This record gives sequence, C-alpha cells and structure tokens, in this order.
Amino acid sequence: MDAEWSSDPVTYYDRLAADLRPRYDAVSFDAVHSNLLKHLPQEGRALDIGAGSGRDARELSARGLQVTAVEPSAAFRPCGEASSLAGITWLDDRLPKLARLTNVAPFDFILCSAVLMLLDNRDFWSSFQRMARLLAETGLLAVDVRNPMPNEPVEIFHAHSDAQVLEAAAAAGLECIDSAERIDALDRPEYRWRSYVFAHAKH
Repeated sequence: MDAEWSSDPVTYYDRLAADLRPRYDAVSFDAVHSNLLKHLPQEGRALDIGAGSGRDARELSARGLQVTAVEPSAAFRPCGEASSLAGITWLDDRLPKLARLTNVAPFDFILCSAVLMLLDNRDFWSSFQRMARLLAETGLLAVDVRNPMPNEPVEIFHAHSDAQVLEAAAAAGLECIDSAERIDALDRPEYRWRSYVFAHAKH
C-alpha cells in the first residue's frame, strides 16, 4: 500500500468509494442499526457524522428528522447528495473539529458510525468533547466502533477499547445508557461492532 493511502482516512476512502458505495446501500438502516431503533426521536434535528453513501441520513430523514450529513470524502459526498431526500443538508467536514458546524442549533440525535476507529487517541478524545457540545440537553449520541483488521493500515485505523470509549465519553459529560455488540451487516464475519448510546450525564 503506498504512502498516500496510509496517511489520510479521506484519501483511503476516496479510493475505495466506488466499491463500497453499492455495498453500503445494499443493506438497510434497520439491519445495520437495529439496536438504535428504540432510541430514535420522532422529530427534531439529527447529525450524521461520516455519512458516506447517505444510507443512514436518508433513513433518518424518512423518519421525519431534519438531517445534517457530514462527509469529507469527495468520492462519497456527491453521490450521497444526489440520492438524498429533501431535508438533508450535506457538509464537507470531519471530526474532531467539525469546523463548519458553528452557530448551529443543538442536535436531538447524533450518529457517529464507523468513524472513531479512524482517529488517533488525541482526536478520539477531543471528538467526544465536540459531539457533546453539539448534543441537545435531552439528545442522544449513538456511536459504532470496531477494532482494526490485520490487513488495514495502522496509520489510519486505531484501536479504542470499551474502557477508552466510556472514559472519553465520561470526560465529555456523557453517560452510556445502552450498549450492544453486533455482527457485521455486510457479512464480514471478522468484523465485530460495538455500539453505544450516550446522553448528557445527570447532575
């Protein structure tokens, strides 16, 4: 794998997008996020961080939410925009800063799926701080993460243990209200996903 692939997650996914887009869209939101269905608000504002092909953003919009989809990959974002429903706003942005989300109303639901393993330890912790600031007082943050695979570049994929996820969330003032481990919806048996739902901690 050349150096350009191993330096930046966006470049990495730009080059894989043509293969990954149809695979992502071939499975439903319900199949991928079955454990989140009971946590979805019936109305309000949702933020999809790392929106990829737009599959999850489209489903959140179809459920009546006003969706902001954040995707830094120029290979993914235009296709997601082209297939989007009305009510989805697409932004070229990324964690940990989410610099374009300034002076915005807080979000009632934030989905950060398959993103945090692309962040090193420093950005991982600051990302929880940023997401907590964007989350409405009664909002929920849903996070999906997995461990890196042996064939994935170590410069891009980072392991974050269960304890690290909970510690980073707690440092941001969030508490875990639900968690689950699930198999991969794309039938990759080696992938084991860990899913968490966070709310602002009660004082």
